[in-house]
Amino acid sequence: MKIAIITGASSGIGKTFCTHLDNYFKFDEVWVIARREENLKKLESELSYKIRILPMDLTVQSSFDSLKSLLEEEKPEIELL
Repeated sequence: MKIAIITGASSGIGKTFCTHLDNYFKFDEVWVIARREENLKKLESELSYKIRILPMDLTVQSSFDSLKSLLEEEKPEIELL
């Protein structure tokens, strides 16, 4: 599975990147990370591709631990942009 991970996805440049991503790249799934789950759910309704909502605060170590566990479990092909 080929994924992209976008942090700060619920607003600003992260959200803008999400809205234009499908014009330039094709992924099986896009993982979107932000603190506000409700904003990520709203973003999901605006996109035409499959996303996985990950409400996390990347200023908190436990969020990194959760993301690391998810990556180890899923073993996706990650493309760095």
